[in-house]
Amino acid sequence: VVVGEEIDAPKLVLLQLPPFYASKERVVNIAKSLVMWRKLLAGSKPQEVLYVAEAVAKINFVYEANRRRLERLLKHYEVIVAVSKSIPYEMGGEWVNNVISMDPGVALDEEDLKIMKALRSSVKAKENYIVFGGRPSFEKGLAEALVAFSQVAKVHRDLKLVITGRVDEAKVIRACKRLRLNGKVMLAGFVPREERLRIVASAKLVLYPSHVDSFSYAVLESLYLGTPVVGYKIPALEMYFGRQPGVRLVKEGDVEALVVEAANVLEKGIDAVEPPRLRSWEEIMEEEIGLINKLVKR
Repeated sequence: VVVGEEIDAPKLVLLQLPPFYASKERVVNIAKSLVMWRKLLAGSKPQEVLYVAEAVAKINFVYEANRRRLERLLKHYEVIVAVSKSIPYEMGGEWVNNVISMDPGVALDEEDLKIMKALRSSVKAKENYIVFGGRPSFEKGLAEALVAFSQVAKVHRDLKLVITGRVDEAKVIRACKRLRLNGKVMLAGFVPREERLRIVASAKLVLYPSHVDSFSYAVLESLYLGTPVVGYKIPALEMYFGRQPGVRLVKEGDVEALVVEAANVLEKGIDAVEPPRLRSWEEIMEEEIGLINKLVKR
């Protein structure tokens, strides 16, 4: 912004995620997710009270006080582009008409598609585990996934939950102990991309209770790999995957419904798992170049 105004040049910004949320309910659900995570980590009642207070303060700043600053900043751009139509929807109000939505502005490259096609055809039987689909953080629903899995595991006693990606292992282990999940949660850590895809392809289910998204690679990859997904009905998932065979979405924050849907998929299976139509990177780049050209010619 500063450079653009200094040289009197038009400015464009590309949004990968909603910078803020118009829906108070969405903000509250994100706050509840952080509170749940903090409660799982607390070792005593006083510590729990302190953790919850810190969580509420953090949410109030990040998703409320910070919103006004971001709105002012965005008004300095001549063109605002979002990689998903769910982003301006989440922003609400005037932004719905003032943001150009790509539909979507992301894709999978040909090499990844080849790997996933090969993996899907090579997996003859699913292994006895489910995968946490997102980045292991509270925004992606890590606490809800652990709580839901603790209920599912009471029936499916030999079932494991696999978590990939960098995570504070000590905190996850502490949460697992509180939920009596000792030995049932496997922390794979960072794994090469092809190995992670193999893990997802062999899983019975991907659990994805994410609160924050624009267009989910985790869901997209799972469908290409033939693995069903159970997640929250947030705008990004509902818009792009809500009617997709192999995806079951429940009300955001409803952990009990998450448990029920996961159990149904594990016990009864699912009729079909199919990926949505996907744009090519060439098509996406052409659209982006077109937007830049229009901006320059203003």
